[in-house]
Amino acid sequence: MSVSFHLCQPGRGASCGACCGLYNFRDHSRATLTGQLAAQTEALRTVPHEPEAWHAAARSLLESRRESPLFPAVRVCPLLGFIDAEHTRVGCLGHPKVTGGADLRDCGVYRADICETFTCPSFTWLTDAQARLVHAACADWYLYGLVITDVEFVRGCLRLLEWELAGPVDPEALAARPAALEAVRQLFALKETAPGRGTHAAVFGRFTPDTEGEPLSRTLDYAALGARATPEDEVVLCLGYVPTNLEELTRARELVRAHVKRVAGALGA
Repeated sequence: MSVSFHLCQPGRGASCGACCGLYNFRDHSRATLTGQLAAQTEALRTVPHEPEAWHAAARSLLESRRESPLFPAVRVCPLLGFIDAEHTRVGCLGHPKVTGGADLRDCGVYRADICETFTCPSFTWLTDAQARLVHAACADWYLYGLVITDVEFVRGCLRLLEWELAGPVDPEALAARPAALEAVRQLFALKETAPGRGTHAAVFGRFTPDTEGEPLSRTLDYAALGARATPEDEVVLCLGYVPTNLEELTRARELVRAHVKRVAGALGA
């Protein structure tokens, strides 16, 4: 692994439940997922720490789910919830560190041994400095999970910044300067705040379901759009934009470009 710390529960406000299918819905807005996590947390709060009871509770939560997963091939675990009283950390409610001893992870959609050994691609595809920058800039469960698991988005943003500055960028230098770090946070926060994408899009970032429900990487049809490729396009796709004309594509590019310039300006100030 290239990352030296635990990406799932790194602390200081950040936590991630993406591997449990947290964002795998057309409506994966903060408000909707907060409500879902709170409901799952409450439903399991008083269930006796016994496998039979937890299996029944998990089955009930799955049956009561109102929306089907965006990618049917990716499982969404009903044991995911808030693991602190303040509802600031997401994690497995059946994990022995949460239950106080009992390991109830087998009651979810994955076996406990799979949960224990799974390592998401971000552990090997991000450098330690890149991962630490995301951790520093995205100190909340919702944004952190969206960004830390989108390696192409993180790399794309940093690559644009290097082109803007005409030279290499040290993620540690960005994290060490408050103004630059805040500008990076606003850039990364486009995963949540970028306008004009809709809240029930049939895509997740640059992926759309194929005929088998597996994630399929999207590209831009430049001929249909009457456009040529630009460096911003990878980030535009990662943000979930599906431009239907040149004007929409141009607006999305300009949004990304403006945020990159803010980071560059804060770093050079």
